Amino acid sequence: MAGPQTSMLTAHKPGIVPLRPLSVGDILDGAIKAVRFNPKSMVGMSAMVLALFLVPSAAAGIGTTHLVARALNTIGPEAEPLVGLPSTLIQAFFTGLATALLSGVLGYVVGQAILGRRPDVSATWRSTRGRLPTLLGLGLLSALFSLLALALLIGPGVLLLVNSNLGAGLSLLFLGLLSLTVVVLAVSTKISMAAPAIVLEDIRLIAGLRRSFALTKGAAFWRILGITLLAGLIASVAGWLLGLPFSIAGAIIAGVSGQDSESGQMIITFVSHLSALLTGAITTPFVAAVTGLLYVDRRMRLEALDVVLLREAQANPAQQI
Repeated sequence: MAGPQTSMLTAHKPGIVPLRPLSVGDILDGAIKAVRFNPKSMVGMSAMVLALFLVPSAAAGIGTTHLVARALNTIGPEAEPLVGLPSTLIQAFFTGLATALLSGVLGYVVGQAILGRRPDVSATWRSTRGRLPTLLGLGLLSALFSLLALALLIGPGVLLLVNSNLGAGLSLLFLGLLSLTVVVLAVSTKISMAAPAIVLEDIRLIAGLRRSFALTKGAAFWRILGITLLAGLIASVAGWLLGLPFSIAGAIIAGVSGQDSESGQMIITFVSHLSALLTGAITTPFVAAVTGLLYVDRRMRLEALDVVLLREAQANPAQQI
């Protein structure tokens, strides 16, 4: 009797999480295990993709800083704080695209880790490269929506402030920021399952968005939002600690060269990108793993995916963690 019982227990948890609907603890613990179980693919892929996007981002940010500094010289010293704004927006755009790709690519690695399998970087690339254009489209669509929401909700308040209508401008800006936060959180949660669905179900962009909306409807929306925010908070704290040396270096540079000077902003832009690359290679896999596990959890609850995974684990067993 001992042999069959042991086999059944193993089959129910062949990888990083048990094959049943997951608790919050299962998801967070499973995300950490996913990174530790296959660091070469999780961290290695993150570093490569982030470098692919952040290197041109740094070059564009430094070049834009030079052009903006020259343009603002005609306005006066009061415009100097705006010198670094374009490079910050460029970095946010490229980081968003990289994150969208990694949410899908690493979702494949997490899906394999659930079954106890360790696909290497080459196997991950072969299995996900056909979905990269769709994932990139998802990232571009998300960025376009963010820019549109920013312009519609923040723009009116900024225009009033520019026209010296301080009271109305500040009030409208506060309401705009509040509305922007609510809208971005709601939309990002509703489309959060799209990237893993695109890769793991081999579907196109619109189908992936529809799938995500279906998986996040009802009370599941609040659960996904809460767990995502918790994972984001954990990743932010970890990223802050990892990036602290870079922040100190940036503060020293700002103090020596002047934070608003062109050369100081260029160096700060470079340091910011380097920090984002090194910290993102650690924190992005964790957040992507949480998203992938939330996707699997929703399908377990709605579609009995755990039964399918259990059969797959029994038919093609892998080494247990």
